[in-house]
Amino acid sequence: MSWQHQTSAIVSGFIGDWLEAQGNPLALPMTFQSLGVKVPEASPAAAVADPKATLIVLIHGLMELDSVWQFSGQPDANYGTRVGDELATGASTLCLRYNTGRPIHANGQTLADGLERLLGSWPVPVERLILMGHSMGGLVIRSACHAGVGSGHRWVRALQDCVYIGSPHDGSWLAKGAQASARILKALPRDYLRVAGEVIDLRSDGIRNLTRGDILAGEGELAGLVPDVRHYVVCGLLGRKNNPVNALFGDALVHQSSARGERQGGWNLAGEASFEGIDHIRLAHHGAVAEQIVEWLV
Repeated sequence: MSWQHQTSAIVSGFIGDWLEAQGNPLALPMTFQSLGVKVPEASPAAAVADPKATLIVLIHGLMELDSVWQFSGQPDANYGTRVGDELATGASTLCLRYNTGRPIHANGQTLADGLERLLGSWPVPVERLILMGHSMGGLVIRSACHAGVGSGHRWVRALQDCVYIGSPHDGSWLAKGAQASARILKALPRDYLRVAGEVIDLRSDGIRNLTRGDILAGEGELAGLVPDVRHYVVCGLLGRKNNPVNALFGDALVHQSSARGERQGGWNLAGEASFEGIDHIRLAHHGAVAEQIVEWLV
């Protein structure tokens, strides 16, 4: 992935909502990708060789690109391909690329609409849809499910599995810290401190949503997991067992309790796994995590 793409992803994460409002071309549009090639929602056969009845969609997190899923030295390998290799009928894997600075609920609605068009034009009937999200991507999945159910979308009937990997369902401690820091600095009497607070407060709606894990338009509103679907949670921990750094920082960005959605109101998970010594980013492309996901889904 080129440095231009990486820079665009970072800029979009910080101010992507503003870029979109200004009609700036740097605002990333939401697109499905196959091996780095855009997949047209209306004609996916033009970009996907040998489409399968099982479709896996990988959704990256804040300021990331679809390259976050790649295994070192294996640019064409990811969790989707690992699962597809083990399924008797195989699977097609797509990656989503999107503007992470937009509100999560807006990206959720756009994804829901995009999946409806994509599955409607998929060359073969999709019998099983699997969604995997890293970090913010897991929240976008939940938001898309909420929108899809509300709109009566057909793709929801094909959805069988959702995998949330290091997703801050109850918010990220870092996002909460940024919000608190901005509030404190803006209240101080020194002009330069207030300016620092204003700069911190320029963060995008997408980042603000991570303070509480908001996936709906209304702040603080809770949304349960879509029913009749298997939901799995992957958590990372910086240290080994009983290391106090785990309680302080979780996987570096997300605490274990937030990744589990412990404040969401009694989730019924089909599986949950925690990995010691695996930080937030490596959760998206680690062999041990891949083995666990394959065990769950195959």
